[in-house]
Amino acid sequence: MEYILRTYNLTKKYKNTNVVDNVSLNIKKGEIYGFLGKNGAGKTTTLRMLMGLISPTKGEYEIFGKKSGDREVLGRIGAIIETPGFYPNLTARENLDIHRRMMGVPNKEYIDEALDIVGLSKYDIEKKKVKKYSLGMKQRLGVARALLHKPELLILDEPTNGLDPVGIKEMRETLIELNRKKEITILVSSHILPEIQMLATNIGIINKGKLLEEIDYKTLQKKNRHYINLKVNDDKRASAILEEVLKIKDYKVISPNRIRIYEKLDKSNDIAKALISKDVEVFEVSVMNDTLEDYFVNLTGGEQNA
Repeated sequence: MEYILRTYNLTKKYKNTNVVDNVSLNIKKGEIYGFLGKNGAGKTTTLRMLMGLISPTKGEYEIFGKKSGDREVLGRIGAIIETPGFYPNLTARENLDIHRRMMGVPNKEYIDEALDIVGLSKYDIEKKKVKKYSLGMKQRLGVARALLHKPELLILDEPTNGLDPVGIKEMRETLIELNRKKEITILVSSHILPEIQMLATNIGIINKGKLLEEIDYKTLQKKNRHYINLKVNDDKRASAILEEVLKIKDYKVISPNRIRIYEKLDKSNDIAKALISKDVEVFEVSVMNDTLEDYFVNLTGGEQNA
């Protein structure tokens, strides 16, 4: 098992608060690692340390087997940390050409390839100055710049910020293609649960600076439980009937009038009929399975806004 990036108790302290608190990441070559957490959870600070933009208070990291601060590895990494910055009065191509020369990339054709990969080539960008770009177009241009020198590792901080639903889908497909066809390992941070669920092969969940868990998506799918989803008019009365009449113990009231039952999954119709016979109105009954959002909420102790 080859790890391309590992951190060891990585910590960043501001004043009296550990914004990143003893985080140990383990990212294998060839995976898409989703770094998931709410805004302010410590994702960006972690990525800034990995790129050498700020120094850890304690702990260290390895990238490509090289210890913290080895400048040689930066040439093998493409990154967007926070909002990418460009020369506003230049075009996309002019901005990328400056970056190409700074990175020592000899082939100008890489610019066209990068623009095509991120979907900017379909826009009229030849004369348009970057200052007139939308935030979403700047995000695309940032990814193109990160790809220009053909990196082995791509580190992206919230790359779908500012994109509309179509743009988010295109970005996701682009990253998956880069991973599968170009064999680029990707570390992508996000607070958007469904996006990470559709993109990542492995997930690290961070909350209040602490890494709560690392889990591969296949294992997560196995751990997520199936349940009967009920919407009723009176969850207290329904709960009493579930326990006293139907002898069901493994259930949870997740919100007013919404109940999940984790047993007797093949008896959903019988359960609904029993509730109705006891004057509980049943508006919805279906068999479903937990999502990444459910898992995140349980892991973080009920904090729902990732």
